[in-house]
Amino acid sequence: MSKWLRITASSLLAIVLVLTTVYATTGTASAAALLELKIKKGSTSATINGQKQTIVKPYESNGITMVQLGLFTRAFKAQVKLQENDSIKLMYGKRTLSMTIGSKKAYLNGSTFTLDAAPVMKSGILMVPVRSVAKSIGAKFKVVSGQMIITVAPATTDSGTDKSTHVGKTKIGSSKYQWSINYPSDLTNLGLQDGKNAAFMDNEAKYYLQIFVDPEIAMVGQGSESDLQDLLDELVSSAQDAGEMIVDQKVVNSSKGNYAYITSKDSDGILSQTRVYTGNGHVYYVMYADSEATSYKDFTKAKVTSLLNSFKTSFNSADKAMEDLASKEEDTGTGKTLEASEYGVYMELPADFEASESSVDASAKDGSYVAVNVYSAPAGSTLAEWLQKIQGWFADNFNSDAYRNLGSEQKEIAGQTATVNKLEYTFGDTWMTEYEVLFQKDGYRYYMEYSTPSDKASKDADFQVMIDSLEIDFPTLEENFGSLPVDYYSQDRSKVATHTSEANHYSVKVPRHWTSTDNDYESSYVYFSHTGGSFNISTKTTSSLEKAVTQWKATFEGSGDNNVYGVELSEGTPTTFAGVPAYTFTANYPDATHPYTGTYTIFTKGKMTYILGDEVNNTNNTPVHQADLAKVLASFQLTS
Repeated sequence: MSKWLRITASSLLAIVLVLTTVYATTGTASAAALLELKIKKGSTSATINGQKQTIVKPYESNGITMVQLGLFTRAFKAQVKLQENDSIKLMYGKRTLSMTIGSKKAYLNGSTFTLDAAPVMKSGILMVPVRSVAKSIGAKFKVVSGQMIITVAPATTDSGTDKSTHVGKTKIGSSKYQWSINYPSDLTNLGLQDGKNAAFMDNEAKYYLQIFVDPEIAMVGQGSESDLQDLLDELVSSAQDAGEMIVDQKVVNSSKGNYAYITSKDSDGILSQTRVYTGNGHVYYVMYADSEATSYKDFTKAKVTSLLNSFKTSFNSADKAMEDLASKEEDTGTGKTLEASEYGVYMELPADFEASESSVDASAKDGSYVAVNVYSAPAGSTLAEWLQKIQGWFADNFNSDAYRNLGSEQKEIAGQTATVNKLEYTFGDTWMTEYEVLFQKDGYRYYMEYSTPSDKASKDADFQVMIDSLEIDFPTLEENFGSLPVDYYSQDRSKVATHTSEANHYSVKVPRHWTSTDNDYESSYVYFSHTGGSFNISTKTTSSLEKAVTQWKATFEGSGDNNVYGVELSEGTPTTFAGVPAYTFTANYPDATHPYTGTYTIFTKGKMTYILGDEVNNTNNTPVHQADLAKVLASFQLTS
C-alpha cells in the first residue's frame, strides 16, 4: 500500500498532469493533413497544428534540446502508458517507445533505441530529448531560423490504451477484481494497467482518479470500524513518509459502504483524497487528485462526492452501461515486462509474474518462472546439436519415470527462426512443464526457459503471451559483450577439478559441472551441488572409527529431517576406503517433499575422522549420477 501511494503521489500524478495538459483543446488537422508542432528553445509559446499554445519552456542540456513529453500527446494524440520503476511508454500508431527516467537506453518496438539524452523530471515535469522522440514516432524534424518543426502523418491505427468509445458507458470497473465506479463523459481511461490498477483523467487535465486493488491483504470479515481505523493509520503513515501533509482524515460508516479516507497535500502543493475500502478479500484504494483544489473542503463538492461515493466493491455484469476492464486485459496486456537492456531483450509477462531486480528472470508465487540467458556458441555448433545436448542432459539426470520429452519444433519468434523444446519433469512431488526457446546467431546463443506447474490451466496461453511479445536486438550483444561462457547443457562433463586440503590431508577429483561456492578446502566442511542434490566432505577429531560411527548414527535419532521424514538408515557395511578401514551407510528419506537417498562413507586416520556424504533426489539418482559419484569416491586420496 505504501508503495502504491509513493508511486501515485510523487510520480504518476506529477507526470500525468503535465503530460496531457489541455490536450483535449488542441486543434487537430484533418485525417489527410500532416500534424505539425513548432517550438523554439527558451520560448513558452508553441504552434500546435496551427494554434498558439502555452508550453513549458524547452531548454538545452549538453547541446540537446529537451521538451515536455506532453507536447507529443497534445500535438499528435500520441498515448502515454505509465508504469512502475520510472518507466514510460509513448505509443503512436504501430510504434511504441519504452523509456526509463535517467537512462538513454530505450526500446522502439522492442529493439534497442538510444536517446540523445536521458528523460528527466524537472520541477515535476517530464522532459525528453525532442529530436529522439520525434524520430521514434516516425516524424520529420527540421530547424528553420531557430524554430524546430516536427511533422508527422496521423496515426493509421488507434494507439490508445482505452479502446472504448465511451458511448453508452456510464460506469466502469472490473469483473475480475469486483469493483465499479461512475464513468463521467469527460473522463479518459489512461490504461495504467488492468482492473487491478486503473487510472483516469478528465479531458482538461484538472483531476486524476486512480483505483488500486491489493488482492492479498484483506481477510474475510474485515471492514469493521477497528479494521478501517488500522487502515487509516497506515494511510496517514504512508503519506507522511512520502512527505505529504495530512489536512483531513476520517473513518466513514455509511449504508452504501464503510471506508476510511485522508486528504493530503504533497510537496508540490497538490491536494488529493485517498479512500480505502475492504471487500471480496481485497483492499481497494481510490485516489482522487485535483490540480485546482485549494482546500480539503473542495473534496466535499457535489461533483467530487458523486463520483467518489459511486465506488462499489461489486460489479454488475448485467448492467449494459457498465464497461469491464477485465475484458480488455488481452488487448491491453498486463503492464508487466521483462527488459534486459544489456542483452537487447524485451518481453511482456503474464499478470501473475514479477520481474526480479536482475531483469533477466521473473517468477510467480505458484513456482512458475521465466529466465533469459545469453552464451557464446561453440565453434561450428548448430541449433540441432544444442537441442540434442539439452535432451540428452535431461535423460542423463532424470530417471525415466520422472521425465517426459514432449517434442520440439521450429518457430518464427522475434523475427528469427528458433527451436522450441517442450518437456515435463518432477523432483518427486509436483510435475513441471518446461518450454525452452533456443536462438543461435552471429556466434551467440539466446536461451529462454519457462517452467510452470503442469496442472496450470493458463500455461500454454502464458507462454504464447511471452513469445508473441518477445523482441531481441541481436546486435546489442556484440556491442556489449565479447566471448561469453557456453551454456550449462553444452559443458564438457568429462572435465574434473582436483581439490586438495593440506590441513585435512586429502585430495579429491570432482566434476567441474558440480558447483562449489566459496569452498575453503582447509576448513572442516566443503560442499558441492549437483542436479537434485549435493556432495560434501566433513572432518572432525575422534579417537576411533567405532566411536565416530556411534556418534554419527546418533545424529539420525534427533530432530529435523531425520525425524520428520521417517529416515530409514541401513546397518552399515564394513569396507576399506582410501586404504583404511571404513563403514558405508545408506539413508532413505521417503516422506520428504522430494524423497531422496543419502550415501555416506566414514573412516578415520589417526585422530581425524572423514565423512563423505552424497544426497540426491530419488528422481535424479540415475546411472549417470551413480557413475559420477563412483569416480569421485575412487579419486579420494589421503595425502599423509
